[in-house]
Amino acid sequence: MNIHEQLEMFSARVEQLRNTRLIKKGFNPGITISWDRMKGLRFQSREPDEEDLRSFLLTFRQFISEGEPVFLNRTYTLCQRHLASDELKGYLVESREAWRQAQRSSGIKLVINKQELTPESVTDLWINGYYFHGDHEKLSRLKQLLPHEGMLVRNQFLSYLVDATRQVMYVGNVVTIALKENLFKF
Repeated sequence: MNIHEQLEMFSARVEQLRNTRLIKKGFNPGITISWDRMKGLRFQSREPDEEDLRSFLLTFRQFISEGEPVFLNRTYTLCQRHLASDELKGYLVESREAWRQAQRSSGIKLVINKQELTPESVTDLWINGYYFHGDHEKLSRLKQLLPHEGMLVRNQFLSYLVDATRQVMYVGNVVTIALKENLFKF
């Protein structure tokens, strides 16, 4: 597959992601922590429909998997090398930094048993241990976390999906525009 075909595939996969029911319905997960002097501390989670999430993940995981032709880091690199517009390159530099931040932090630092769990590592546990691939070691690690810290771990995963999807869509817009306007030089 040549570079032009990879970028076209990236654009098509972004469109496929954009058309998932999860995105169309609005994907706004969250966790509410409240305290009442009579009831104590309470946690409440807002989660997407599980079937919508699974369907979404079929396409989404391609953007975060190194072996895939639409891997987001590969697309950033291709754009930096072949995009003729300095303005669009600048936008992608900012987007790539936002992507790096999303991998490291989702607004809260999650430390369990003195081990920091980054959004990227938690997502790896969910995707490769629970949803796909059945990696026994990753599933075991995830199950160890779920009984007590499950809601926080799940929220870390869902928040990462939102942040990462925002960057995937952003890059998709840039690639689509650049392809339409012949701004790639191969």
